[in-house]
Parts: sequence; structure tokens; C-alpha cells
Amino acid sequence: MGEKVKRNLILLCIGLCVILCSSFFASMIQSAGFTVKVYDLRNQTNSGSIEIDGKKATVSGKVVSGILFVPKAASETNKRPAVVLTHGYLNNRELQLQNAIELARRGFVVLTIDREGHGNYPNSGSQNAMMATAGLYDSAKYVYNLPYVDQTKIGISGHSMGGMTTASVLSSDNGATFDANGKATGNGLHIIKAGLMQGWSSFMGAGADVSVGNLKANDDEFFYGSQDYQNNRTIARQYLISKAAASFVGAQFDGPINVVNDGIYINGVLTEVKEGTAAPAPFRVVYENNEIHPLNHFSRKSAKDVVNFFYTAFGTPSGAKYIKSSSQTWWIKEAFSFIGLIAIFFCIFPAAGLLLELPLFKSLQRDESLPLAKREVKGIYGWIMYLCPAIICTLFSGFSIQKMNSIGGTWFPKTNLYPQDTTGWVSMWAVVCGLFALGVILVFWLIDYIVKKARKKDEYVVNPFEVGYMKGGLLGFIKTAFLGTIIVAGMYLVLFITWGIFKVDFRIWTLDMKVFNIPAMLPTMLRYTQIFAIFYLINGFTNQSYSAKNLPEWLTIAINAFFNVAGIFLVMMIQYGTFKSTGVLWQGGMALGYIVLFPIVPILIVAAIISRNLYKKTGTVWLGAFINALLFTIMTVANTASSLSYVLG
Repeated sequence: MGEKVKRNLILLCIGLCVILCSSFFASMIQSAGFTVKVYDLRNQTNSGSIEIDGKKATVSGKVVSGILFVPKAASETNKRPAVVLTHGYLNNRELQLQNAIELARRGFVVLTIDREGHGNYPNSGSQNAMMATAGLYDSAKYVYNLPYVDQTKIGISGHSMGGMTTASVLSSDNGATFDANGKATGNGLHIIKAGLMQGWSSFMGAGADVSVGNLKANDDEFFYGSQDYQNNRTIARQYLISKAAASFVGAQFDGPINVVNDGIYINGVLTEVKEGTAAPAPFRVVYENNEIHPLNHFSRKSAKDVVNFFYTAFGTPSGAKYIKSSSQTWWIKEAFSFIGLIAIFFCIFPAAGLLLELPLFKSLQRDESLPLAKREVKGIYGWIMYLCPAIICTLFSGFSIQKMNSIGGTWFPKTNLYPQDTTGWVSMWAVVCGLFALGVILVFWLIDYIVKKARKKDEYVVNPFEVGYMKGGLLGFIKTAFLGTIIVAGMYLVLFITWGIFKVDFRIWTLDMKVFNIPAMLPTMLRYTQIFAIFYLINGFTNQSYSAKNLPEWLTIAINAFFNVAGIFLVMMIQYGTFKSTGVLWQGGMALGYIVLFPIVPILIVAAIISRNLYKKTGTVWLGAFINALLFTIMTVANTASSLSYVLG
């Protein structure tokens, strides 16, 4: 065994061991030291009944895609309160894990579900289906029928669009109607006893015996506009002094309004309730935290409020120990999952090194006798030619986002072949940025060529396409594509195995590798990959062009990673800096657009690292570009919404 093979084998084993250990500890934290059982539910149904006004109604439960947390202490003789959680637009069930983990370790039965058109819940065929409330209500009925659940203590909560669904279910659950034969015909079964809206301001009403809360960001990008007591327009950060807040909690104010943050209002009266004990009557509460809308589901403060709300609604579950809402472990689980994410990215390099030693792929290796870079960056002219194209390209990438967000859907309309809401415009933006960068590189290459010829000196002129040489022609391309596919498939094999064993994936907030419905979604992923491949190939050319033999390798990678994201980061800083200082967005129409791009920033940093390191192994951009396109497209498509049903093609 050669030294290179031995080194790569050791590194791969280390990476896999880190993945195994991080997954184990993430699972341990998620299950509260393995005292909570965690199940991945797919297409599960059950049935029960409820008596309303002396008449029996059927309760038909259904979960298309959910993660169920069941404390081992829950049983038919020790029934526990249950809470159903759901996410917002473009998100998935995993983004309510912070709340699921914290409630489950306190003794609650918890179910976090995908909404239709999101995650592993396929769209039935229309954008309207994404707005449906049936998924949340059917899931609440499902937990209602579980033998270890206290049917008098069923709660629901959702974020953003999920908050809208929560409000809708609270309204529709308020009473049932019956036909002449005594059969329930209305949706309302009156099984929901508490509902917490996260990041959704419109309350539609609920039963008189139902507790309702509203969890909001101080600066919410979308909601909470109202009026103060003098009818002046208020913005999100002024919600607690608005008529809407006073109306929600039922309080009467003769003058200026001042709804107390975290205050429990019973019949409009501020009432002190000790945490861990149930309020003496149904209540209303507003929780406001110093954060933005997408942080509602990634915040210790918001997790604290979710726990406080359901503690106040149902009390400490029977037989469970009271744990302060400020005592949280979900972030430790997230940290271990993040370590797993880093480790699986790291495994790309030793895996590629090992596979390149196989006879089938050995011809793809770089000739190590040749230098990685031929240019030198020195003098004012050298630095101008090195930095100016990068600055121009990165600024274009950032300041073109708004325009591409508005026209990308027109250029790339949704169809059943390309059904996702935001993936289309993001892919068009990426392609436009790539083509623009290609044009800039060519212009500067031409300028450099003319200047150096005019000097009549034997100076190296950067050839941006030199790194695109494909060894072995078409056969080499096929081998490279096959090699990249093996590596990405291997990464997802590891993911699916760890999910099957531990019920954890690799993530940090909205950046993650998650399990997905392979037969339904993979064809769509491969179609989008072809679009994103244009960008990642050009990005590979730029990454390798911006290297110099007089700069250390770590600095070359850092420079490439920086310019990959600097423009995007700049406009985001302007957007949210303005928002933080004024309460109003710099680009109001981009409230959603920049949130969509949050995970793109770390993706482009990692893409630069992958591209550069695989170039060192192969001497061309192709393997890095192929892996980046395939891996990050799969991650993108798996994590966002589809307005139309997936088709094979």
C-alpha cells in the first residue's frame, strides 16, 4: 500500500468516525439521553372517535411525513400532552426540531410535520395545495388517537405560513356540524386546546376554552403592521403598542397601548402564572424577541417561549420533571449535526484520492511535476489585474440579486419538469453571474495580453481555459462524471444510513444534507443540476485562474472563497443593517429573496474549497465542478418547496 493511499484511507476513516460519533451524540441529545423514542413517520393513518353534544364523530388521523417524539414514560396509564409542529414556506419538518427536542425532553409527545409541497410531502399538483390546512389538522387528529396521549391536551404551533395554518386550524376546529343522520360533516371537532402562531400576525379566532399565543420577531420582514391608539401606522417593532396586539390579548386601553411582552392575559387581564403550572383559564400571550423572522426557528429565546407557552397551557406533564424553559439542549444537538456536516464535506477529498488510485480513474490524476499556478502577482499592475475582475464579478453577483429575483421566474417559469418556487430564479441568477464572470475574465485576459505584448517582455499571460483541459477527451469526461457521481452517492449513502440508525442528518440551521424521497425527487434534482452545472463550471475556471505561485495555497483558497460571497454578503448587510437601524427593509420586495440565499453563502465558500482541492488532485476544473453542481443542487432541491407535483420526465 502506497503512502498516498494509506494517508487517504486514514483520513477517510477519521472522517467517517467523526460522522459516526457526531451522529451518536446528536441522537443522544435529541432523545434526551435516549429517554425519548424518535420515529420517522411516512403515510401513517389511524382512526378514533369523539363525542360532541351527545353524538359520536369520527377522528381520522393522517401523517404524510413527520418526525414523532414519544417519551418512554408515556403510556395508556400515564397519558401525556401532545404538540404538533409545522414549518413555514420553503422549509421542512426539521426546522421545528429545536422546539420538538425541548418539548419532548420535558415530557410532551411531539410531532413535527412537513407541509404539502415541502420536504417529503409531495405536492398534489397545484400551488394552492401548499396553503392547505389539512396536513396540520389531520396530524393533530393522528396524535389525538394515540393511546398514550391526553386527548384533553392537544396543542399546535407553526411558523410563518405554518403560523397561518395554525390560525386556520384553531378557527376551523371551533365546533362541528352534523347532518340529519347525526354524522359529523364539519371539520371542527374541538380537539385543539392550545395554539401558538410563530411569525404570523392574523388571528382568526378560536374556541372559548383554547389558549392562543403569538411569537414574533421584533423586526419581522413580513407581518405585524398595524395602528397605534391614535391611528398612526405602526411597524413590526411597534406591535406591542398597536391596536392589533391589544385586540389579540383582549386588553382595554383608554390611552397609549402597552401590551406586556411575555405577559399572560386571561380575559384581557394580565395574570401572573408560575412557569410549569397550567394557567387557571384559557389565555392570550405575545412573545417578542430581538431577532428577525427566519430566526424564530433557530433561537434560544424563541425556543424558551415555545416551552413557556405549552407549559402555561398544559402544565408540566404528569410524571415528568419540570425543566426551566431557559435550560436548552437543542443547540448542542445542532452543533453535533454541524460537525457531521463538516466531516462529510471533508470526506470528499480522501475519497477522491483513493478512487483516483484505482486503475479506472488513475488517468485523471494531475501530473504533480507540473506547477499548480504559473502566474505571479506582484507590482501595482499585477494586483490590479488580479483583484479588479474579482471585485467587479462579486459586486455584480450581489447587486443583481434583486433584478434576477423579479425576472428569474419569467425567464425560467415553473413546469412539472422544473416545479420548485425559488430554485428556478436562483439557478438563473447563478448562470447570469457565471456568464458575466466569464465575460469579465475574457476582457481582462485580452487587456493583459495586449499590455504584455506591448512591453515586448516574456511574461506569462493567464489563460483562463487552460485548467479546463480534459484528459482523455470524451472518455475522460465520462470517467470524471462517473467518479463525481460515486462520491456524491457515497455521501448520501452515509447520510441515509445515519438517518436510519440515529434519526439525525447533517445540518446547521437552513444549510443541511437531509434525507429525501429518492424516486420522486431525484429526476427533478438531475434536471436542475444541468442548469447549476453551468455556474459551477465557470466558477471552477475563475477559482483556478485566481491562483498564483507566489501566494500560499491557503491564501489562494481564502481569496477565492471571499470573492465567491463578498458581493452577496455586502447587499445582505445593507438590507439587514437598514432593517436593524430603521425597522424598514432597504429593499422591501426582497424580504423573501435574501432569506432564500442565506444557505448560498456557506455553500459558495465550501464550493471554492472543493473546487480548489480537487483541482490539485486532477489538474482540471471538471471533477470539482461536477461534484459541486450535483451535491449542492440535491441539497437545494431537497430543502425547498415545489408548487407542482414531481414527475419522472
